[in-house]
Order: sequence, then C-alpha cells, then structure tokens
Amino acid sequence: MIEIVSMWSGTPAPTVVDIDSYLSKSKTVRTEGRLAAYSGYMAGIAASAIYGGLGVLGKKVAEDSHPMVATGFGFLFGFLLMTLFFGHTFPKNIKNSVKSTYGFLILSGLTTGFGVSSWYMALSLIPVIVVAPVVSAYPLFTIGLSAIFLRNIERITYKTVLGALLVLVGITVVGLGNI
Repeated sequence: MIEIVSMWSGTPAPTVVDIDSYLSKSKTVRTEGRLAAYSGYMAGIAASAIYGGLGVLGKKVAEDSHPMVATGFGFLFGFLLMTLFFGHTFPKNIKNSVKSTYGFLILSGLTTGFGVSSWYMALSLIPVIVVAPVVSAYPLFTIGLSAIFLRNIERITYKTVLGALLVLVGITVVGLGNI
C-alpha cells in the first residue's frame, strides 16, 4: 500500500477519489508496505519514461519552431494544466506557505525557465540522442550543489559519488559515440 502523508501534519492522504482535498494539504510522499523501498524508484522510472518521450517530442518541436516559442508554449500549457487541477487550492496553499521560501520559489521558476529554454536550444542544434544523455548529467550538479548548500540536510556518500561518476562515464560514451 502506498500512503501519502503530509510532511507537516503527518496525516494520511485520502484515496485517489479524494485527491483534490489531499493536494491542498500535502507536502511530501511517504510509503509503507512491501514496495515502500521501491516506490521512489518507480516514480523516478515513470518520470524518466515521460521525459524520454518528451525528448523526442521536444526535438520535433525544436525543429519546427524557435526554442523560446517552444518554451513559452510549454510553460503556458503547463500553467493551464496546473491551474485546472490545482488552481482552486492555490490561495490556501500560498497562505500556508512559509514566507521565507518565496525567494527560493522565484529562483526555482527562473532556473526552470532557463533550463527548459537551454534544453530546447540544444535540441534545435544537435541530435536528441546526444542532448538526452548530456542533460541527464544534472544529478552531478545536484550532488555538487547539495554538498555545498544542503550539507546539513543531505548526506552524500561514496556510493553516491561513485554512481555519479558512472553516470558521467555513460554520458561520455553515448556522447562520443554520436559525434
């Protein structure tokens, strides 16, 4: 059983039927049961599959339109989708948000915009089979930045560093094989 629990209140999430009311309270996901250890990996694999398809779709879009137009439309339709599903909970959620995080939220939005724009720009210039593994190097940056800014929150082990180095080797092999 996967149980979604609010990070602050610890209250269990409702069933899928009642997900809207849950989304207005939820801050994180916690799992229980036999598959608990794998649920994060399963979500990651699902995200990888979706982003993998997005890479192919993004290449087609980048060939037919300017990268900034693609970015704008992507954000527009993403905004519309998020508004449709979560818009009614936004005022309540923003009121309950910690005000000290607003700067981080703004910075997150700005970096997302630059990242997506850079991604479409890369897709317009080089093959998607090269862009995808290179963009997949972002965990290396995440690990490095976490070591600097989140050292009291995140623990980086030698296994994490070794895994990151293996990712880097894989990116290099795929990248060099397609040049």
